[in-house]
Amino acid sequence: MEFDLLIDQVIKEVMKKLKSQNIVSGLEKKRCLVIVNGGTVNLDQVLLQLKEISCDYDLQIQFSQAGKEIVGEERFSGYEIKELSMKESSSFLKEIDMVLLPMLTKNTCAKVAVGIRDNTVTYIISKAISSGKEIVALNDSCTAEEGTAYGNQLNLNIKKLKSYGITFVKSTELSNYILREKKKRITSLREKKIITVKDLFSIKNSKIVLSEDTIITALAEEKAKDNEVIFEIEK
Repeated sequence: MEFDLLIDQVIKEVMKKLKSQNIVSGLEKKRCLVIVNGGTVNLDQVLLQLKEISCDYDLQIQFSQAGKEIVGEERFSGYEIKELSMKESSSFLKEIDMVLLPMLTKNTCAKVAVGIRDNTVTYIISKAISSGKEIVALNDSCTAEEGTAYGNQLNLNIKKLKSYGITFVKSTELSNYILREKKKRITSLREKKIITVKDLFSIKNSKIVLSEDTIITALAEEKAKDNEVIFEIEK
């Protein structure tokens, strides 16, 4: 009887460990860094969207100073809170799959647009841009009314961030976009007999399914590593 209880306790501890490592049914959740700035427009909607995303992604939260003071850490008590320094951010970014900016403010948007890196959050965003990391943002709190020179300039900052590779979506569409993009990351090239570099230029952070007799060129294998692409052979 005592032996059965011991086995039961061991199983519980193992399951707890697997959950802490985000391993469920053999699948590991992708990791996403959520940067919380001080934007509060559509805040409740944003929180609902993040909750939906957390079903498939391990969300880790980094606050700006304004995010702590205006939005508050208590709203994110169910997530892992990070306190990254500038020194730690570069190595941490290598371990995650995506950066989310759901509460991006006009101030942070303007700083990133012109390359200012005067705090941890703007530094992390700049490093994510430089490393080609996928970044998704909401413009709810950083869009201005057009018609004035100042308002037009603020909106130009958003266009500048888009040119850096940052994707902007509406708050109501955030979870649909993220989860849909995740599904898109499984690409089938079963019909191709030879995979070359040209086939991989537009594919990143993906799993490509191939037939058993498919040949992958050496240059394509190198490109796959750069684009974080893995090959799965269909048997």
